[in-house]
Amino acid sequence: MANDFPDWTCMDEPAYFRYDDGYEPHEMYLPYIRRGKGEEPHYTPEDEERIINQQIRASQGFDIDFKMFRCIFNYQPLNFDDNNQFFTGTETTRELVERLTRESLEGFNEKKGTKYQLVKFVRAHYNETCCPAIMFYLTFQGKDPSEDEPKVFQTKICHFYHDLPKFVSCNLKPEKKVHSIETAEKEDAKKPRLTEALEQTRSILTESI
Repeated sequence: MANDFPDWTCMDEPAYFRYDDGYEPHEMYLPYIRRGKGEEPHYTPEDEERIINQQIRASQGFDIDFKMFRCIFNYQPLNFDDNNQFFTGTETTRELVERLTRESLEGFNEKKGTKYQLVKFVRAHYNETCCPAIMFYLTFQGKDPSEDEPKVFQTKICHFYHDLPKFVSCNLKPEKKVHSIETAEKEDAKKPRLTEALEQTRSILTESI
């Protein structure tokens, strides 16, 4: 009988509150990107949880502004230079993440018939899942030799501690779409200026006649 349950790695787990500011365990690794202590605006833990989940839903987990938060959540920014937090073996944090990203990008190239290569990371964070695995959300630049400028990619990779990694997705970052209401408002704002310009033109033509 087939397993009818959806693949959990394809879902974006909601952020959940772990520790309030000042109540973190002494031995815990604190996020290296964090809102400064006493820095405004001041949010309640409930506000922070609501905001981070809004950001996750809006970006499929890729765009989180950790400078807004003091609380500790299951989503945390990745420090490439910290080699002691949760990795074992001979690879450094940077070496591991770069290798996984290149392998993910190779899968993209095979599907699309392209030759993109990793240039640099733009944004990186992770979610410590309930099973022994880490879900990486990585935004990076990749460049094809046939193109002049690099493009921005997003890859989601599940790194299992005791199994092979799963490359959940690797795609070009979607371009931001302008909301139709915002577009309409901008067009409406232009109308008075256009009307005024037409009236000035008519006035000049009348005077010349």
